[in-house]
Amino acid sequence: MNRLTPLEIQRATFPRRMRGLDPDAVREFLGQIAEQLEDEARSRGELRAQVARLSQEVEDYRQRADALNEAMVAAQKAAEATVGKAEAEAQRIVAEAEALADRVVDDAARRAENIELVIGQLRGRRRATRSDLKRISELLLGVARDDEATEQRDAEGPSVSFLRRRSSDAKGER
Repeated sequence: MNRLTPLEIQRATFPRRMRGLDPDAVREFLGQIAEQLEDEARSRGELRAQVARLSQEVEDYRQRADALNEAMVAAQKAAEATVGKAEAEAQRIVAEAEALADRVVDDAARRAENIELVIGQLRGRRRATRSDLKRISELLLGVARDDEATEQRDAEGPSVSFLRRRSSDAKGER
């Protein structure tokens, strides 16, 4: 059966019979039904348009959600790659720093050994120089004593010696 439109309901005619219904009451009732059908049809049309609009919005949201999911997956992969690169770089830097620290410590140990050797050599020189100073000091003390003794002997004798003439005999011998 075909669907009736509100206009078809309003224009509908019925055969007359005896003792039939009041045609004005039937027409009024059919008019009310037609109005209700028209309202229902309009409401259905509006609802269909709203459903279509909402379906389009849902599809837009789905597309956006898919795009966001793809972006999130891409961002997560990029973040994981960046973290991996950063960890590798950090390990490389730590390894280089440890190697440098080992070299610095080894170099410092060698320098400390060299300094210890130099300090030992300087201590030896110090002892040798002290011994030399003691010997020089003893020598100078001995020279000073000898000078004092010489001065005492000189003080006991005349300070000026006279020159004597030689005799004439001695002149000829020459």
